[in-house]
Amino acid sequence: MTKVYWLSLLFFLMMGELVTGQSKLNFGRSVRQQPNELPRSKAGKNILERKAYQAIPGQLQKDEEGNYLFSGGWEMIEGYKLAGKGMSLWDTGTNSSEWYNAVVPGTVLTTLVEQSVYPDPYYGLNNLLIPDTLCRMDWWYRISFETPQEMEETNCRLLLNGINYKAEVWLNGYRLGTMNGAFKRGLFSVGSLLNRQGINTLAVHIFPPDNPGIPFEETKEWFGGNGGALCLDGPTFISSEGWDWIPGIRDRNIGIWQDVKLMRGGDVWMEDPQVITDLPLPDTTYADIKIKTRLVNTTEEVKTVSVNGKIDHITFSQKVVLKPSEQKEICFTPKQFEQLCIHNPALWWPNGYGAQPLYTLTMTVTQDDQVQQKKEIRFGIREFSYELMAQSAEKKNTRFQYSPTDIEETGKPLFDYKKRVTVENTRFPQVVIPSLTDGAIKYLREETTQPENPFLTICVNGKPIFCRGGNWGMDDGMKRVTRERLEPYFRLHKEANFTMVRNWTGESTEELFYTLCDEYGLLVWNDFSISTQDYNLEPLDDELFLANAQDIVLRFRNHPSIAVWCPRNEGYAPEILEDGFQRIISTMDGTRHYHGNSRDLNLCSSGPWHYIDNQLEYLTKKADGFSTELGAPSVPTAETLRKFIPAEDLWPIGDVWYYHDLHYESFDWKNYIRDIDRLGAEPSRDADAFCSRAQFINYNLYRNMFETWNQKMWNYASGLLLWMSHPAWPSVIWQTYSYDYETHGSFYGVKKACEPVHIQWNSVNRKLQVINTTLKELPGTKAFFRIYDLKGKKLYERNRLVNLAANKLTDCMEVAFPPEIKDVSLVRLQLFDRRGKMLSENDYWINPVSPSDFSVLQKGGKSQLRIKQTVRKTEEGKVVVQADIRNNSKQIATGIKVNVREKESGKSLLPVYVSDGYFNLLPGEEKRIYMEIPQGQADKAFYLSADEWIR
Repeated sequence: MTKVYWLSLLFFLMMGELVTGQSKLNFGRSVRQQPNELPRSKAGKNILERKAYQAIPGQLQKDEEGNYLFSGGWEMIEGYKLAGKGMSLWDTGTNSSEWYNAVVPGTVLTTLVEQSVYPDPYYGLNNLLIPDTLCRMDWWYRISFETPQEMEETNCRLLLNGINYKAEVWLNGYRLGTMNGAFKRGLFSVGSLLNRQGINTLAVHIFPPDNPGIPFEETKEWFGGNGGALCLDGPTFISSEGWDWIPGIRDRNIGIWQDVKLMRGGDVWMEDPQVITDLPLPDTTYADIKIKTRLVNTTEEVKTVSVNGKIDHITFSQKVVLKPSEQKEICFTPKQFEQLCIHNPALWWPNGYGAQPLYTLTMTVTQDDQVQQKKEIRFGIREFSYELMAQSAEKKNTRFQYSPTDIEETGKPLFDYKKRVTVENTRFPQVVIPSLTDGAIKYLREETTQPENPFLTICVNGKPIFCRGGNWGMDDGMKRVTRERLEPYFRLHKEANFTMVRNWTGESTEELFYTLCDEYGLLVWNDFSISTQDYNLEPLDDELFLANAQDIVLRFRNHPSIAVWCPRNEGYAPEILEDGFQRIISTMDGTRHYHGNSRDLNLCSSGPWHYIDNQLEYLTKKADGFSTELGAPSVPTAETLRKFIPAEDLWPIGDVWYYHDLHYESFDWKNYIRDIDRLGAEPSRDADAFCSRAQFINYNLYRNMFETWNQKMWNYASGLLLWMSHPAWPSVIWQTYSYDYETHGSFYGVKKACEPVHIQWNSVNRKLQVINTTLKELPGTKAFFRIYDLKGKKLYERNRLVNLAANKLTDCMEVAFPPEIKDVSLVRLQLFDRRGKMLSENDYWINPVSPSDFSVLQKGGKSQLRIKQTVRKTEEGKVVVQADIRNNSKQIATGIKVNVREKESGKSLLPVYVSDGYFNLLPGEEKRIYMEIPQGQADKAFYLSADEWIR
């Protein structure tokens, strides 16, 4: 007993010392705000009535691998209630009405909202009505089920794909074990514990994080510090304590947030097969496929099994003998199996560079000719390579290219991020580069083009990818991560012509996230769950953190979309974690780059995140290198606002706006609001006017950010990720679309700037440029520069024939705005191919006298627009609408937004994918756009509306 006491005391002192060492970092709040300091709503409170408990039998669904998903019949209860008199965990008929019918996968809060215990926290200030005690108590989940008949003679395992934060797992009264951290699977042998004849009860005891922190409730004056004490408990969803883009989620997303399965297997288990695709770059006419997997003999006897694989028509197999309790890694390589050299493979490409074909590898373990276990792995054939600068042992700064799959030494990191140096270049004074490890130089190919360029470039299949996209702070604030909810967001990223997303601090780490990135061609910059160095707290438990990181790599390494592993947001990993990350990624992945920091290291610094009223500043000061964060406000439409702000709080701007991330005293919101109001003869009179005018600002602002990087494509500029492209909840900041799938001005601004072939004009250096990010040359194109007055009269024109190289920026000519034109005018750029087909059109409003004053556009009022439509239904059940929009007015129609509306209610149908928005039409001009209504909405009666931003 004495020994245990002293060991406990030693541990406590060590932890105390660690925390004390972080005492200057952000612990968040130590006390809650007083009632008079909290935001207030003018709306009344809704009275909820909890749903009545329903006795729902446990439901198991068989998947394609022969495993069973626990899909229904889950129940949940507070831990303290279960300890009450007359309550029973195992007797499911006793006081069952005290239990909630639970949502699994889902968090505690997801269940409580679904059961009408608490209101929707996304609406108004409802989040303040939910007690912050949910994250400070334990919870029980349970489900009762019958053993599937096929499972009766097998060695079954129970798989929990994700809980948060800690759990004890029980089956039929037996404790199976524990789980720790949000991203590590729990796998338990249950064959001997299953009741083969009667009912089984699975119970999961969920424990909250040790340091849930105290959220700051956003107000007009302050949004609070980003995060707090919860960062100590990483690996978890650290932003759920509250950040400047999301409030504190009351349960901190604890619960069984991923699915639970009963796994079928035999005496020998196959674990985490890996598929490695290797191209002999620059040759892509064939690919070598290498497959590795671990086998585990769970018995005390020698076992002989066959491991079999199939990819399309290709088959391969080998017999394996395992000693008692042996674990063994086996490989299938083209040297052993020549059929694993695949000729003319269908290559996986990022969005806009090619298609995203996905192969399926089916692997089985057979014993005595009986299939014991089956796994299906989707993968894409592609190879990553990277260009960046590092310092050699001779202190020489060298730019080079390398491919991780070419490294022959397993577990060989090439870069030492602890030995880093600042680039001696006055142009890039903040850029840092790593040192090379001993022997790394033999795996590198020196780059002679721009040898002084320190910035990272990501290549796929030997082609440099101009990375454009955005950060995902979290997929959903309540971790509601079904395909139905998430897929439209990924489709919108594809529609916006993005090529990359960043999984910021790993908040969106789950199978579906990567699956959808694979399908939609979005490269992933993947952080682990630590935030800003020298501001946010470091995790307390390194061993726990690395165990979760290792499982992340093992689980998701076959996804072709993951391009970069990164230790954290804005900083270097603590030394123990850095060593662990290097070991895990080099030994358990070996196919992609590990980058030691998300800013400054072969990157430019992150930010700014505020509104810049002089948008020419982007063109002159902001574009260099690869940036993982650049952002600005992004107010959605008034129709979207009405979905989460009560009518009583909609106008004027007030507490509910501030709570939904309008940081009035920060990020230059005052100037953003000022410039929105200046778009009219008088300030906005209501939310409709304010939000409509905001789209003029949003479109230009978000287009400008990407065009700034476009103008330097491959000239020390290789990537830009917005902060952020995706909202985790109903927000008015840092988003390209709103949470309800509505695409406002910001979306169409980035869609325009990121189109694969794009014409643009820089009014500062006067360059007319075309960006061609496709892999095809475009000879004989013709570029036009025209200027029109507000009545649509052409005032000026120049044109030029241009040959466009593949994946390059082309300077067409220099064009100055004519000094004799003094009034607000429309500059229209157009690019046509040699057959006269339009490839790109891009409009700029210019006021040569007062560059930020466009109030004159309001004076003409709204234009007369005519819509003609043709509707067809596809075989997949989608509806495609072709709409011809014509301007029948004698003035330019400005900022036209087309919506598909439900006929009965008049509300926008969402999601709907529209080819263009916030466009302009000259008098008499007609434009054709396309809309796709997905299957879930396709049966509804609808009509089209077309409106301008004029208010």
